[in-house]
Amino acid sequence: MKNKCIKGLTRFLPLFLTVLLTACSDFLDKKTSNAVAIPETVKDLRAMLDYESAINTFYPALAEMGSDDYYVPYAVLSTRSESEQLIYTWQRDEMRIDVASWTQPYHAIMICNVVLEALERGVEGNAAEKTIIAGEALFIRAFAYYFLAQVYCKPYDSAHSQNDLGLPLRTSSDMNDIYQRASVAETYTLIIEGLQEASRLLPETSSYKTRPTKAAAYGALARVYLCMQEYEEANQMAEAALQLYDELIDYNELDASANIPFEVFNKEVIYHGATTNGLLLSQSRARIPLDFFESYDNDDLRKHIFFNYTNLDNIIFKGYYAGRSSSYFAGIATDELYLIRAECEIRKGNVLKGLSFFNTLMSMRWKKDTYKPFNNITEEEALITILKERRKQLVKRGLRWSDLRRLNKDPRFAKTLIRVLDTEDGSKKYELPPDGVQYIYPIPNSIMEFNSYKQNPI
Repeated sequence: MKNKCIKGLTRFLPLFLTVLLTACSDFLDKKTSNAVAIPETVKDLRAMLDYESAINTFYPALAEMGSDDYYVPYAVLSTRSESEQLIYTWQRDEMRIDVASWTQPYHAIMICNVVLEALERGVEGNAAEKTIIAGEALFIRAFAYYFLAQVYCKPYDSAHSQNDLGLPLRTSSDMNDIYQRASVAETYTLIIEGLQEASRLLPETSSYKTRPTKAAAYGALARVYLCMQEYEEANQMAEAALQLYDELIDYNELDASANIPFEVFNKEVIYHGATTNGLLLSQSRARIPLDFFESYDNDDLRKHIFFNYTNLDNIIFKGYYAGRSSSYFAGIATDELYLIRAECEIRKGNVLKGLSFFNTLMSMRWKKDTYKPFNNITEEEALITILKERRKQLVKRGLRWSDLRRLNKDPRFAKTLIRVLDTEDGSKKYELPPDGVQYIYPIPNSIMEFNSYKQNPI
């Protein structure tokens, strides 16, 4: 094979290159140590997309760090970095940042661009494998852009999305190509079109849950449409995903005393994704608010499967769907899809149909023979119930932040978040109003130095 160079490496962020080279390690071993390799076979591309550290665990910690599903005692918070303290207290400051929440998703995007360009260029290998790999790269890139949009863009609003600042939509691996920020509308168009094309190219099944399938693409589309408040489309995509895979876990069969009750790649997981960037979210720092913990009924198995506690001031989350103590599970799972179907059907006025999905899921979350199905309630009551249980089921899944962003647009569900810190100088109160600009994080200064992006409001 000939050694080749990627154009414009002098402008390539060092960490970008490190991840790209590491992800390609399976075929770089054959090359000289001072050369940058270009993938030339399907096997090379498969090695890149199977590198779990870069492809399955890049999800931004910021998608969970601003939520109200946890708190950090002041004694712990005071030992953490300035940026983490600013993130936790929602203060308007340019240092309210986590650099990895920007760079790691863009690393995955870069790898996908290299893969897609190699396929377009014409690499050696089986045509069917190429189709699947193209679908995987499109899925991963689109899913990365979705998470970035939840952190660095305004919540989607059809009335303003054409003018709101979106993301730099990098679709090339050439770092000489300059990308300014697109609009929010253009960002979501790229996400949706990428996932739609992926759904056509991907197989129905895979031997590995670290590889996306058609059900994963439909499930991701359901999540995207939900945050856009396109409830009809979200319902259709969730239905399509569940038609392919609808397995649920009976929580009665789990060991509630286990440190992490869920297996890696458990039965409900359609696509595995997580973040390993713990920061404030790690078990040693984050605690569960008492009022949230007590919202679970004593017969609700989630109260003991999701949480460990020595006393009510020391409640710790342990219900990681990733099967390991990652900061959060970011992949696609069937429980989320049942809840999307329930919410969307109820919003259409199909209350009984929506409740049927909800009751099916909840019956597997409570002690056997204790769950009483919801039936004779109004549409308003049903929606309130679904949204309350959505938060309780999908805790520490990187979804609460997106839910707050979309629900704050509805006066019925808008919420001011409050944190109180008991410091040496007395109690300090911090608030995040429903329309707060803090729902959009600043782009890190280290990124701004290399680009001419327009910064988010501080």
